[in-house]
Amino acid sequence: MRLLSNSMHLGERLSRWADLVGAGVFAVLFLSLILQVVRRFVFGAPAAWTEELAAIAFVWVIFWGTAFMTPLAAHPSVDLVVSRFGPISSRVLYALGLLWLAGCFLWALPGIADYIFFMARERTPVLGLPVSWVYGVFLAFALMVILRCGAAIVRPPPPARPDSPEA
Repeated sequence: MRLLSNSMHLGERLSRWADLVGAGVFAVLFLSLILQVVRRFVFGAPAAWTEELAAIAFVWVIFWGTAFMTPLAAHPSVDLVVSRFGPISSRVLYALGLLWLAGCFLWALPGIADYIFFMARERTPVLGLPVSWVYGVFLAFALMVILRCGAAIVRPPPPARPDSPEA
């Protein structure tokens, strides 16, 4: 029981850490946009680095937030077919869909990693950061999609929505 308690505590700490990183990246995005507006319209001297930093932070906000901060149930889904079946069939179809999604990302994972590591030699135009740093978050995103799909397959199904036939 203690091991379960410790693992839950670790999960909460990791979740909190992911939230803090996401909030920090969003703060960088927001502040770089504010700085760009101030430099452009108040001082009449726009800075290219703020635009590039905002673009990089935007990529990170999207993929980091999707991978680590957004619950699986909050992602958009279309269940025109699955909702017409009973609970057991719906669960099987749900698991098969997750298995297919995880399989696609697992299949693409070596190519994603290879491309990101290959792009380490390229630099961003203004800040000179390795492009692999900019898009490296996509590798973490792909790994988390695989892990979260696997976890969703083994855990109980989400509760039925009020507008579904089972409710």
